[in-house]
Amino acid sequence: MTNNTTTATDFRNTILNGDSVQLMRALPRNAVDFILTDPPYLVNYQGRDGRKVRNDDNARWLRPAFNQMHRVLKWDGFAVSFYGWNRIDLFADAWKAAGFRMVGHIVFRKSYSSSSRFLRYEHESAYLLAKGNVTPPANPIPDVLDMPYSGNKLHPTQKPVAALLPLVEAFCPAGGLGHVDKRSIRSA
Repeated sequence: MTNNTTTATDFRNTILNGDSVQLMRALPRNAVDFILTDPPYLVNYQGRDGRKVRNDDNARWLRPAFNQMHRVLKWDGFAVSFYGWNRIDLFADAWKAAGFRMVGHIVFRKSYSSSSRFLRYEHESAYLLAKGNVTPPANPIPDVLDMPYSGNKLHPTQKPVAALLPLVEAFCPAGGLGHVDKRSIRSA
């Protein structure tokens, strides 16, 4: 930080650990080129091994978090947000209330079933969100991507870097400042 004024470069190559809404409030407005978030899905998830996802039992954080994400994202920037399919109404309301436009939908095909009930759940989903008049990427990625199994060693719903890297490459400008919401760095 410089002279009590926070700049985006103060956060480059830095991991901030804490409440994401509070941490984003310290970031300047329009400072981040790209956001990738894998927030709790609001389903009170519990893994086969008994681990749970923090803040997955309430939606109090949802609107404040997306409001801050919209505030810190640069105009004409992209955000990718995973979501719980059976809570899409809550997520879509939060995205729209914050000012995001849904401009694409991405399905991550898994080679395994994360659970089975009425169907075998063999995919994850995310929306591509836009702030302002975004320019489409030079090399658009497919809207269906493979998601190899991560082993869930660090978190019960851990996403593999191999599935997320194409998103960063397509939607974050080279040398850009990306923000990964705290909820994406899931710790057990």
